[in-house]
Amino acid sequence: MVDYRWRYFDPLMMIVTLVLMGFGVVSVWSAMGGGSLTPSNNGVQQAIFGLAGVLMLFFIANIDYRFLGSLAWFIYIGSLVMLVAVLVIGIDIWGARRWFDLGVITVQPSEFGKVATVVALAWFISSRGEAMRQFGNFTVSLMIVAVPAALVFRQPDLGSASVYFIIWASMMLVTRVRPLHIIGLLLAAGPALYGAWHFVFHDYQKRRLLIAFNPESDPQGEGYNIIQAKISIGSGGLFGFGLQGGTQSRLDLLKVRESDFIFAHVSGMFGYVGMFALFTCYMILLWRCLRVAEIAKDSFGQCLAIGISGMLFYQAFVNIGMNMAILPVTGITLPFVSQGASSVWAFLMAQGILQSILMRHRKLGFQSG
Repeated sequence: MVDYRWRYFDPLMMIVTLVLMGFGVVSVWSAMGGGSLTPSNNGVQQAIFGLAGVLMLFFIANIDYRFLGSLAWFIYIGSLVMLVAVLVIGIDIWGARRWFDLGVITVQPSEFGKVATVVALAWFISSRGEAMRQFGNFTVSLMIVAVPAALVFRQPDLGSASVYFIIWASMMLVTRVRPLHIIGLLLAAGPALYGAWHFVFHDYQKRRLLIAFNPESDPQGEGYNIIQAKISIGSGGLFGFGLQGGTQSRLDLLKVRESDFIFAHVSGMFGYVGMFALFTCYMILLWRCLRVAEIAKDSFGQCLAIGISGMLFYQAFVNIGMNMAILPVTGITLPFVSQGASSVWAFLMAQGILQSILMRHRKLGFQSG
C-alpha cells in the first residue's frame, strides 16, 4: 500500500531538477570532448551520479524531517570531523586539499557540510524560539556556521566558505532576532573584512577578487578565463553552436568548462535560448523551494526551507555572475549542472528534506489527508 503522504510530493520540483541534471549530463559530456557512451565517459558518470543522488532524495524524503532534527548535532559534528580529516588525509588538487580519494570517486565533504549546517542551524533556531532575541543565542547561531566555514577556508576554498554565511543570513530572515544585533554585526563587518583582507586572504584570492572587475588588466593570467567565458557567452548567438560547443571550448581556450565555467560552455552550446532556459529552471526551482517555507507548519521546517533556498540561489547567482564577469571567480559550482558527485548529491539530499517537509505538513496542521 502506497503511503498517502506521497500525494504531497512536489512533482514540478522533481521535474525541473531532472531537467537541470540533464543539462549537466549533456554539458559535461560535451565539455570533456564528447566520445562514446561508455562507463568511463564523464557524461555517463555524471548521469550515474545523478541517478544515485535521486535514490538518496527519495530515501530522505521518506524519513520524517523532524527525526533529522533529533540527530542534528550528530550530523553537524560528523561533518566537522570530515572537514578536519580532509585537511589531514585529503588529496591535493590544484593546490587545494578538499577531497577524499575513494578510488572510484573523489568526495568533497564541504558540500555535505553545507546541508549538515542547514540542519543543525535550523534545529538550534527552532529550539530557541523567542529566546533567539538574546545576544548569546544570536552569537551561538553565528558560530555554528563560522566553525565549518573556517575549516573550509583552510582548504583553501573561499567560495564554499561564503556559502555557509549565506545559509545563516537566509535563516535570519525568519528568525526572531533583535534588529540591534544585526546592525551591530553589519557595523563590525567593515573592520572584520579589512582585517581579513590584510591578514587572512591569500594573495591569489585577492587577485581573483580584484581581477573580476578588470580582467583585461591581466589577460594571460588571472583574467584569461574570465575573458574566454565572456567571449563564449557573447559568441553563442541565439541558438549556439550545438553539442560540440563554441569556438572557445573546441579550441580548448575555455578552461574548467566542465565545472566552474560550465555556464559559459552551455551558452556556447545552446546560445541565449539555452541561457534563458537555465534561468527559467532556476527561478521555478527557487519558487518551489520557497513554497515549502510557506507551507511548513513549524519553525524547523521553515528554517530548513529558507536555508536550502538561500544556498541554491546564492550558488546559482554567483556561478552565473562570475561566468558573466560581474562577480569574482570563487570556484562555486552551478547546482545540478557542474561536474562532480558531491555537489549534485548534496543538493539532491537537501531537496529530499524539502520533499519530506511537504509530505508531512498536513499531519502537522491536523488536517485530513
